[in-house]
Amino acid sequence: MKYYLIIGYQLLEKYREFPTLRVHINGQLVDEFLCDNEQTKEISVQRRFSKNMSGTCHNWKWDSTETSKFMTPAKYKMIELDATSWPDKGELTIEVSDNNSNYNNGFMTLRSIVWITPVILIRKDIHDNISILHRIMKKLRQELIRSGHYWYVPNRTETRATWPGISPYPTKLIDRESFEENLHRGGEFTLHFEIRKKHKTHLLVGDSRPVKGYFRVDLFFLAWYQHHTKKCFNLTDEATYDIDTGQRTVGNVLGKNK
Repeated sequence: MKYYLIIGYQLLEKYREFPTLRVHINGQLVDEFLCDNEQTKEISVQRRFSKNMSGTCHNWKWDSTETSKFMTPAKYKMIELDATSWPDKGELTIEVSDNNSNYNNGFMTLRSIVWITPVILIRKDIHDNISILHRIMKKLRQELIRSGHYWYVPNRTETRATWPGISPYPTKLIDRESFEENLHRGGEFTLHFEIRKKHKTHLLVGDSRPVKGYFRVDLFFLAWYQHHTKKCFNLTDEATYDIDTGQRTVGNVLGKNK
């Protein structure tokens, strides 16, 4: 099975030379390149909300549109990999070397910060077929809304992996603890990610928590994928509530923009 490993990268506050990034899968070097990008790109995704409460003497409809905007490195590396021999539990490491600041006599004005975002591992056949990807994203977002995990709940332990990779942005806007701050650092460092096999698919996990249930698809990936493929689509989250019976239904519509 073929996979794409996609790594976005950017250098902030450059000092002298560009750092080197080395990528290992299960201890084997798969690529090495310079972090030679200093540009940031704004990406966005538009989402429409449609709610309807109805009953014998009531009918309330509410529609709104929300645009989520994210900053991300303007450049990324796309590596094709053969996962045939991968174990059910493996590791991805991204090593940053030759990264120096101008620290001198207790002062530092150029920190030479490397920002790694996003880190995506996706099957090649899914990446290359937008129709398959649409069906997967639609189903996963329906499960997310139906289960109630779409909303922020304080102190809830989250076990659902974000598919198809890792980004610095939380799945819920006010969930401060979900911001991934380890993806940007100065100096020399190594990032570690677990690769686990679930539902016959290898996916990236940012920590050692057990992965249960379906995956998450966050808004950042939807925005990034639109930017990456130059193919826009519309996203509508729908909810209906029958006042008389108390029945509630939720769902979403994900389709190509005309």
